[in-house]
Order: sequence, then structure tokens, then C-alpha cells
Amino acid sequence: MPEYALDLQARLEEPVKSEQLPETLAFAEGRLLAIQPFTDFNGRLTRLWLWELLRRQRLPPVNLAPQARTAAAVYLQALRSADGKDFRPLAQLWMQRLTGSGNKL
Repeated sequence: MPEYALDLQARLEEPVKSEQLPETLAFAEGRLLAIQPFTDFNGRLTRLWLWELLRRQRLPPVNLAPQARTAAAVYLQALRSADGKDFRPLAQLWMQRLTGSGNKL
């Protein structure tokens, strides 16, 4: 956890450029879920943390939990990639989340 916190802090220290935002949020989500710091409620905690990061970046909340089965399968595959520190699939999902909420990056 300390390494995660330091890495995320370094990524957020400077104002995050719009092209880096999806990858930064993908790291924040994927890495925390890979660490699994708690016995239970890791998903809920991660969503709460992501909402706080969005607030700090002055972005509106986005839908973080996929509803459709196909979307859930894509999300879970992106998380598996993030477990191996490949955040690109999750960053693509973040791009969709951010542009789908009316944000301009």
C-alpha cells in the first residue's frame, strides 16, 4: 500500500494532463484492486476512492460498475490485464467513462 500511495501521489502531483488522465485513473483503480488491502469491500472502497479522485480533478462522477454482461466481461478482462500491470485496457474503459459522461478531455 505505501508504494501504491507514493506512485499515485507522484502521478497526481503535477496537474494531470487530459491525455494522461485515463491512464492515471486506470492505475488508481487497477492497482488498488490488485492489492486487495482488505478482506472484504475492496470494490466498494475502490469506487469510493475513485469518486474522490474524480472530485479532486474537478470531474463529474461516472458510472464505475458495468451493468450489462458484455460490459462486465470487458471490465473484468481489463482488471486481469491491470493485475499484470498492463493498464491500457482499463485506460480505454476510462476514456469511454469520461467521454460518456459529457466531459471534454
